[in-house]
Amino acid sequence: MSFAEVIRTFFEFAAVILLIIGFINEKKVVAFEVKLARAIRIHLRNRRIRKQKEAAREYRSRVQQRAPEDNYSEEPVLTVVSNEASYFVA
Repeated sequence: MSFAEVIRTFFEFAAVILLIIGFINEKKVVAFEVKLARAIRIHLRNRRIRKQKEAAREYRSRVQQRAPEDNYSEEPVLTVVSNEASYFVA
């Protein structure tokens, strides 16, 4: 037998042993799979939120670098308040 065949036989034997242990402890294996899937979902969600926050921070920093005339916003001169609603009059 060559060395490669010995290694292959060893891994096949280990796979059979792990399969038998998996059948014996099936509930524990299923619980582990559920916990692992939940951890992956949480990690992906947190990563997505972190990327969104980084993008928002980068956008805010780019907006702050603009000249003041680029950030034009018209302020209302007069506010009319009635019983139903309030109106801004420029």
